[in-house]
Amino acid sequence: MKSHYRVVVIGGGVVGASVLYHLAREGWTDVCLIERSVLTAGSSWHAAGGVHAINADPNIAALQAYTIDLLSVIQEESGQDIGLHMTGGMTLAGTPDRWEWLQSAYRVFQSIGIKDVHLITPKRLENCAR
Repeated sequence: MKSHYRVVVIGGGVVGASVLYHLAREGWTDVCLIERSVLTAGSSWHAAGGVHAINADPNIAALQAYTIDLLSVIQEESGQDIGLHMTGGMTLAGTPDRWEWLQSAYRVFQSIGIKDVHLITPKRLENCAR
């Protein structure tokens, strides 16, 4: 380990690893990541099964969608199977207010380029369950 780096990233969770990845992709070589334990041993493991882009904040939704797309890029670049299987998911509206919010979120997703989101009616959901 050197005594000086251009950038030191503290924490090897999903955010720290992402920062380091993006710096390296831009050609930065004088960088270091410091983690107290093993990579993603902190709070990142909580998100292991929760891959989605639904969020009330359009900026966070766009960042989440970017990250989802980036995972297949990293797999291709590295040649390593990262074991990600995108199965999809559903968010259900149990109240008229929630349905209104989902419709609004859908329009936001469409406006920021998230195209693999669909609104479906209860009748269509019934057909999916069969």
